[in-house]
Amino acid sequence: MIDNRNREAEFLGSVGPIVKVTWNDAASTFKEYRINAENPSEHLTICQTVGELVAEDDKAMVLVMHGSQCDGADIMAIPKDWAQNVEVLRECTTENSESQQE
Repeated sequence: MIDNRNREAEFLGSVGPIVKVTWNDAASTFKEYRINAENPSEHLTICQTVGELVAEDDKAMVLVMHGSQCDGADIMAIPKDWAQNVEVLRECTTENSESQQE
C-alpha cells in the first residue's frame, strides 16, 4: 500500500503509476421506455479516469488528475469494487517508488 500522508505535492508520476481506470457508475435516465430486468447493469454508465494512482486500500483507489503548486491536487476516489479494469500507462518515475508501494 502507498502511504502519502507526509509527502509534499510533486509532479504527476513521481508518487505512483499513471493509470487508466475503467469503472461503472450509477446513472439516472429520464423518459426511459424500456428497462432491462434481465441485465440491470446495462443501465450503469461506463466511466474512464486517467491519473496518478497515489493511494489505495481494500476499498478505494485515489487518482490525482491534475496538480498545481498554487491550488493543490484534483483527485478522484473510486471504489475498487466499481473498477472493471486498471491499465498502467506509465510506471512511477521516482527511484523510491518500489519502497513506497510495499
